[in-house]
Amino acid sequence: MASCRAEVYDVIVIGGGWSGLMSCKYAKEEGLHVRVIEKRDDLGGVWKYSSDPNIVTVMNNSRTSSSSATTEISDFPMPDNIGEFPKHKEIFKYLNDYADKYELRKHIHFGCGVISTNKESNEWIIKTDIGITYYCKNIIICAGVHQNPNRDLEHNLFKDFQGEIWHAGNIKSFKEQHRGKRIMIIGGGETSSDVLDEWYEASSTIIWCIPNGQHFFRKYAKLLPHREPQALDKASSRLLKVISPHVKSKPGLAWVCKWTTNGSLLAYQGHGIPEFKNNANFFHSFINKHAHALDYIDYKKVIPKGKICKVIGKTVYFNDGSNHDVDVVILCTGYKTSIPFLPDQYKCDLTDLYKYVVHPDDPTVSFVGYARPIVGSIPMLSEMQTRWINRVISGKVKMANRDEMLETIKTDKLFWNNYFENTSRRINTLVEAYTYLDDIAKISNCYPDYWSLFKRNPRGCLTAILAPGNGATYLLNDESKEEYALENLQRHSEGTITALNLITILLFRLFMFDWFCDLLGEAKYKIQTSKIWCKIRNFQVIKLLDYLWCTPKRLLFDNNTR
Repeated sequence: MASCRAEVYDVIVIGGGWSGLMSCKYAKEEGLHVRVIEKRDDLGGVWKYSSDPNIVTVMNNSRTSSSSATTEISDFPMPDNIGEFPKHKEIFKYLNDYADKYELRKHIHFGCGVISTNKESNEWIIKTDIGITYYCKNIIICAGVHQNPNRDLEHNLFKDFQGEIWHAGNIKSFKEQHRGKRIMIIGGGETSSDVLDEWYEASSTIIWCIPNGQHFFRKYAKLLPHREPQALDKASSRLLKVISPHVKSKPGLAWVCKWTTNGSLLAYQGHGIPEFKNNANFFHSFINKHAHALDYIDYKKVIPKGKICKVIGKTVYFNDGSNHDVDVVILCTGYKTSIPFLPDQYKCDLTDLYKYVVHPDDPTVSFVGYARPIVGSIPMLSEMQTRWINRVISGKVKMANRDEMLETIKTDKLFWNNYFENTSRRINTLVEAYTYLDDIAKISNCYPDYWSLFKRNPRGCLTAILAPGNGATYLLNDESKEEYALENLQRHSEGTITALNLITILLFRLFMFDWFCDLLGEAKYKIQTSKIWCKIRNFQVIKLLDYLWCTPKRLLFDNNTR
């Protein structure tokens, strides 16, 4: 068996996707001896598209669900021509350019899968499927969440279903064999919206089943006809977070999300569809940012449904008393986190990790890229995680001791369990991105010192607090990178929220406008679910009123905000 015993690496990174590349770069930056092990033949992870259904990647039509401002790497801005929401091909090129700039390829062993990891005498021994053994002091696991498709429904509720069952992870584009078929999509995440885009035109009927409800908003906000659409997640400046905090459901601004998503201030949870309603407050549940798919429901070809009670043959029965015959079921039910190469004593629920990153019993093993944001991007969180870990390994930052970690884990669990108390918690590492980011930034000494910045550069400080959320914010403490960071923040600020917008949002908050809209939204829901409404909703006069009510949405949003 071949061996690399002569070399003991400071860091072995497992996985060469987005998080793995950043982990390699930051290890290099800290002067650490690093090696990346990647089982595929190229970098990029799921962003390296493959048409092979057995290889989990993005779909052929996939774009980022977060804007370039919140997705790009802090010191490697995305080019302007990539657009607000890049396609997977553009992301793959971006990651390759990043690897080239920082000369990362020479540190990556491609086509090398990990089969086991064990620790002996304070040294990790990593065995691979090509017979090479690596040795290191620290492991950073960046294998990602898209490894093991969640197919539980196929084995219980749908075990006797007589049609086809697919998991979205094994589908890359529309399958011609499904033309004219009756399709049911289960799940409310962005993947379900991508599937709807592909299957809508060619299917006879589509049932969109979201058993636990779902919050939506569109990628773009467009309040007035003469204004250009703006990426909605760019409404995330420091000052705006004070005026309209994410953790308090965006008071003064939540109405904008409702209006831009469905053309109605009464569109509770962004959709106003009773079948998709749950009990979670705004920004206290995962949000599907591909809300253009809601248009398909308005076009009458897609039928929204909630919980399923049973399946007999090809007939699916729902809790609302209805049933539909279905030929094909597509599961958009996500993935189960699986890290089979870890020793049993290191396998644990990710929520039992310190900050969802560090194993409390052994800080030499960490997990980067597993925290999931409500809004914002996984890469944004991953970058801060790996900056922190590599600063700890290099000795620049001190890691908390075991007792401190366990106490913090307990406190964090209580906080996030309360924050997401009315959600399904299928994604158990869900976080409010900016709360989590700032927390990691503080313990890694990367949180911006705005007072010091103000004293040396008042105009720059104003730029920093008015700019949308972007990784460059966390470079401001490094005076050698300050000029670049401020230039990048200014670039992303163009065309975003102005001082007048901020004052308007503050006034809407003071007058509790969102609270009033929520009351009206609840009244709308009561009407929609009443027996009387079921009897009158198909009257021509009601259909006309509904058509008129949806006019703003048709003119401003449909097909314009993808």
